[in-house]
Amino acid sequence: MTRDEVADLSMQELSQMIGQGDITSRDLVEIYLERIRRFDGPRGINAYITVDQEGAFKQAEECDRLYRERKIKGLLHGLPIAVKDNLDTVDMRTTGGSTIFASWRPPQDAHVVWKLKEAGAVILGKTNMHELAFGITTNNPHYGPTRNPYDYSRIAGGSSGGSAAATAAGLCAGAIGTDTGGSVRIPAALCSVVGLKPTLGRVGRGGLMYLSFTRDVIGPITRTVMDSAMILEVIAGRDLRDPESSSLPVPRYSASLKGDLKGKRFGVPRGYFFEVIHTEVQSVFEESLEKIRDLGGIIEEVNLEWTDSDTFSGLNIVLAECVYLLENSLKSLDPQAVLENYLDQLGPDVRSALAAQKGSSESGPVPGYLYLKSLREDRNRLIAGFEQALNGRDGLLLPTTPLPAAPLGEDDETDLQGKKVSTFLTFFRNCDPASVAGYPAITVPGGYSETGLPIGLQIMARPWEEDKLLSMGHSFEQAVKVRKAPMLRG
Repeated sequence: MTRDEVADLSMQELSQMIGQGDITSRDLVEIYLERIRRFDGPRGINAYITVDQEGAFKQAEECDRLYRERKIKGLLHGLPIAVKDNLDTVDMRTTGGSTIFASWRPPQDAHVVWKLKEAGAVILGKTNMHELAFGITTNNPHYGPTRNPYDYSRIAGGSSGGSAAATAAGLCAGAIGTDTGGSVRIPAALCSVVGLKPTLGRVGRGGLMYLSFTRDVIGPITRTVMDSAMILEVIAGRDLRDPESSSLPVPRYSASLKGDLKGKRFGVPRGYFFEVIHTEVQSVFEESLEKIRDLGGIIEEVNLEWTDSDTFSGLNIVLAECVYLLENSLKSLDPQAVLENYLDQLGPDVRSALAAQKGSSESGPVPGYLYLKSLREDRNRLIAGFEQALNGRDGLLLPTTPLPAAPLGEDDETDLQGKKVSTFLTFFRNCDPASVAGYPAITVPGGYSETGLPIGLQIMARPWEEDKLLSMGHSFEQAVKVRKAPMLRG
């Protein structure tokens, strides 16, 4: 097996190799660092903002020493993991994809980062992202765009674009992303990897550079569903720094990937999710449904109410909450910080959105009454719609994104088969409802367009049913086995 083939193995396979003595953690770090030198950087994929070579070798050598003493730290022992750059790391800067925080070194690790380290993971570096996680392209004006490993002229998706691209390109064993409206699932789908958005509260968010208390979640981006199960098993649980985090027991997700799809009932909510869709995405989705039927799954069309009002209700929630939360992050730099003093340091798309919330543009901020209506009335109606659609069913099936990856630079509008559509509103259209409701969802590779661009299948389930969600995703993944490693250029 070549070093490049090793780099594309699953975390489960790499862990087995470490356990059998076929490879060391230091060997893995060397393999990934070499690939980062060959394929990453400003002229390459540009998945990383910071790579911690010295720290990664130090962590890996400690893992190897412990292994020789038959002391295993945990499920991720010795595995090099990349972390999105809006999660605090005490030994690396945390930029949030913004030059405002270019030199910020947090006083402690984010809860998730601490749990990864406790389980033996080696933190390889911090990944590129859409500035302040406020977009879906990862066309970052300060650190450069992250390029799609399957076509360097295309977006990797966002806001966790660096984490998805690094995972797809074999620049890490797996990665961590954050998801407010699709920011784990969108880039995972566009880069042909697995992206899991857990239930709101399943993973503690202490040390996260927040956008929304109501919507932010932290989740894994990996090459296989099993790998996402391994990471979720490690990072899930109560976090004293996050009052919204759940104290429910954490299942052994990595042991729950059993059974098959025979007899599983799925709803397909046709209306809203299929009003704007590329024909090749539609074709891959229909082929996925046929495969699920072949595997014994039962497909039923369902009506999912209130999704038509979701987009603007969800945006009202984020825009109203993000000003307070971002100003709170700025206070780590200056206790007297106010957002207005930093607007001119932001990229144009993020500046425009945040300026409105501070009354610095004609559109003005979201009024308090509208925020509360969106939060308490519209959101609850959407939740009721999901409950009805899932009644008697194991999950919902829908395309992860309405179209494959757009060309780089089409930040405002992109082409959908001859029609100009909003890039942002179109790409997050199918992922946003689950984020507003707080429901868990997973995207798995479903197929490819005629030009080789990845297309994802999204599965949703009820809150706290990540074990069932992972099992269904794993069954589909193992049956279709469509993922193929991208052909990279150095």
